[in-house]
Amino acid sequence: MLDFSHRLNMLLTYVTVHFKVGAMSSNIPAPPAPVLPKPSTPGCYNEVTSTAQLKSKHKSSSYYEPSAEQELVDTRNRLWDLEGWKESPLLTVYQYLPSILQEGPQCGLVALAMASAITQSSVSVQALLNEAQSRGFSYQGEMFSVDDMASLALAVLPEVSVKIIAGLQDNRDAVVHSLAQGAILLVPYDADRNHEPCCRKGHKAHWAAVCGALVCSNRCLLAARQGKSRRLMLWDYGLLAESNNNLVEFSPERGEDSSKYLLPSGGVRAGLCGRALIIQQC
Repeated sequence: MLDFSHRLNMLLTYVTVHFKVGAMSSNIPAPPAPVLPKPSTPGCYNEVTSTAQLKSKHKSSSYYEPSAEQELVDTRNRLWDLEGWKESPLLTVYQYLPSILQEGPQCGLVALAMASAITQSSVSVQALLNEAQSRGFSYQGEMFSVDDMASLALAVLPEVSVKIIAGLQDNRDAVVHSLAQGAILLVPYDADRNHEPCCRKGHKAHWAAVCGALVCSNRCLLAARQGKSRRLMLWDYGLLAESNNNLVEFSPERGEDSSKYLLPSGGVRAGLCGRALIIQQC
């Protein structure tokens, strides 16, 4: 797990940074190319704010988290070490989302609440829970349907467009292109103990909000937030796609407890398997 960046400052929510190495797929637009400090000088982080393109929107000061520039550089440096890359990675896009911790089985609602920060009318988890319950999508916050999640997003965020993606692996360029245009990818997956993607047939089904991407040669890593940690994660695109595509059954452990879970017709396979949604401000 790699914590990537939190907040540049109270007013800055959108950051586009491009490491001056490598090339993206030809059908993905490349942003301008400011250069971050080299790994040998991790303390020199002021360059990030002086060279990055920034789109400012007013957000509540309660979301303010300092030292974002340093975190960005430190994470980039750790990525170099852990992945053994000889070249600096290409950060196609990163968009700030506030970290929200979930209470109970509300991971999907938390992911949507975090994604709503890209709009002028961000929505709380409680408001989403109330709306999901009133529409018959959920009992206690669980969301086992991508279709219901899309309907909920459109109901509470009228200024967004929502597109359902069928097959993340086959749509990598389209997903990264959307992220580069300021969209957020909401994706269900199986979460391992460290919250990273795994394949357990949907028994650990969880939701994440993807808000950035790193590309180096043919490798693509996604920056994501999820409701069980304040850390921003970096996940291999292929592993996340594989995890998303293995959501086929409801956890027997959940079925044995006393809690009530609302499953769509066709169960987990029909509601989540191989599906995700892209949310973008109109």
